[in-house]
Amino acid sequence: MNNLHDLLLAKPFSDQVMELLLFGSFALHLLFVLLMLGTAMIAVFFFVHSWLTGFSYELRWDKRVLSIHLALKSLAVVLGVAPLLIIQVLWSVPFLTAASIMAPYWLALLGLMIFAFLSLDILGHKMDVHPVRHLIFGVLGLAALVAVPAVFTAVLSLMENPDKWSLVAGKGFAAEPALLFHWLMRYLHILGAAALFGGAFHYFFSTRGAQERHYHLSHWMVVATLFQVVVGVLLLVSVMGRLTPAVITAVTVGVFAAMLLLGLAFYRHPEVDKRRMASALVLLPLILVSMLMARQYLQHQAVAPMQAALEARAQEARRRLAPLQATALRGFQAHLATVYDNGETIYANACAFCHGQDGGGQGSEAATLIVPPEKLNAVRAQRQYLYQVVLKGVPGSGMPYFSVFDRGKLDSLLDYMNASFGSEALPQPPSRQGDLAAAKMVFAKTCAVCHGEQGQVSVFGGGLRPAPPDLTRYGLTPQRAYAVITQGYDGTVMQPFNALPEATRWGLVGLLASLRVKP
Repeated sequence: MNNLHDLLLAKPFSDQVMELLLFGSFALHLLFVLLMLGTAMIAVFFFVHSWLTGFSYELRWDKRVLSIHLALKSLAVVLGVAPLLIIQVLWSVPFLTAASIMAPYWLALLGLMIFAFLSLDILGHKMDVHPVRHLIFGVLGLAALVAVPAVFTAVLSLMENPDKWSLVAGKGFAAEPALLFHWLMRYLHILGAAALFGGAFHYFFSTRGAQERHYHLSHWMVVATLFQVVVGVLLLVSVMGRLTPAVITAVTVGVFAAMLLLGLAFYRHPEVDKRRMASALVLLPLILVSMLMARQYLQHQAVAPMQAALEARAQEARRRLAPLQATALRGFQAHLATVYDNGETIYANACAFCHGQDGGGQGSEAATLIVPPEKLNAVRAQRQYLYQVVLKGVPGSGMPYFSVFDRGKLDSLLDYMNASFGSEALPQPPSRQGDLAAAKMVFAKTCAVCHGEQGQVSVFGGGLRPAPPDLTRYGLTPQRAYAVITQGYDGTVMQPFNALPEATRWGLVGLLASLRVKP
C-alpha cells in the first residue's frame, strides 16, 4: 500500500461537503431503487397470485404496477450516477480497490440490469395471453434485478473492511464468515426495505378505488416491516464492535419510526379510509434517512482513517518532490524545444537511452529490456541494411520503428553513427587463428538452420521474433562476434556455444567476417 496515494483524486470540495453531497445524492438514488425493486416484487408476486386464484382484478392491477416500473427504473439508474462519481472521489482508494477485487461481479451489473429490465417489460406485455411464459420471464427478471443490490452491497461491505482485502482477493467472501454474514444481512435489509417502500408507494398511488388492494398491501407492509426489524437486529450484531453514539441514535430513530408504521399498518381496518395511513408518508422518509445516516457513520469510521493516512502520505510525497519540480520542468521544456533535425540530436534523444551515448549498449533503459540493445560500436553493416532496421524496427525486440523521421533525417542519423562508431565499415578478420574447417561444419549443421547456408536468413529463421540478422549484410567486430557465439544473445533463440573448442569459435568469427558482402 506504499504507493496507493498515487490513486487519490483531487476533491473539488472539503470532505464534509463531499460527504453531505454523497448522503443527499445516494438517499435520492436509493429511494427510487427501493421503489423499483419493491414494484418488481409486488408485480411478480401478485401476478402469480392472480394466476393461481383467478382474481382478474389483480391481473389488471399488475399491468398498472409494471407500467409504473418503467419510470422508476429510469430514475433509479440516472440518479445513481451522482453518488457513484462522488464516492470515487471521496473514498477513491477503498472504493476502487473493492470494485477491483469484485471486478467480475461489478462488470456483470450491466448485463443483469439489461436482462432484468427486458424480462420485466416482457412480463407486462400481454401477460394474460401467455401466463406461463410471462411467469418465467417475471421470475428470472426479478432474480436478476435483486442480484444487482447484492453486488453493490458486497462492494461497499468490502470497501469498509480494508483488513479483509487480501483474504477476499485470494479466497473470496466465504473465507471470512463474519464479513459474509454482514454482507448477507445488509443485502437482506435492502430487500426488506424495497418490499416496504414499494408496498407503501403502491398503497397510495396504484390502488385507487380498490379496497381489496389496500387490504393486501397493508399485510404486505406488516410482513416487510417485521422482516426489516429481524434483519436489522442481526445487521447490528454484525457491526457490534463499531457502534458509536451517533450510530445508535440513528438506529433508534429508525426503529421507532418502523414500529409506528407497523402499528398503523397492522391495526388499520380494511374498510377505513386510507387517509389514516397518510402519516406513513412522513415515517418512510424518516426510516430511510435514519438508516442511511447510520450507514454513513459506519462507513466514515471504517474508511476515513485510511483515506486520511493516504492523503498525508501524498502531501509528504509532494513536499519531497517540490524541490525537483523546477528542474524537471526545465528539462521537460528543453525536451519539447528540441528540434530533431540532425543525426547527433536524434541519436541523443531517441537512441542513447537504450544503446548508450557511446554506443556500448548500456543506456539508462537497457536493463529493462528482455532483448538487450545491440552494442552499436561493434556493428559493421551495410548502410541500406541499417536504414531498413532503423526505419522498420526489429519485431520481437525493444527496437521500435522510426518512420516518423524522413529520409534526410535518417541519413543524418546513419552518418552520425558511422562517424562515431564505424558502423558501416567492413568487419575485420580476427587476429587469432581459428579452425576454419571445423567452423564450416558447425555452421552447416547448426547455424544454417536459422541463418541460412550462405548467411542469409532461412525460412525458419525469418519466422522467429526477433529474426536473426542477414550475415551477408550485417556483421560485428571480432571481439563482439566471439562474445555472442560464446555467450549467446539473451531474449533470442541464439544460444551460447561455449562448449565448442575455442579454435572453432574463432574459426566461426572468421567465417562470419567473410560472409559479409561489401556495400
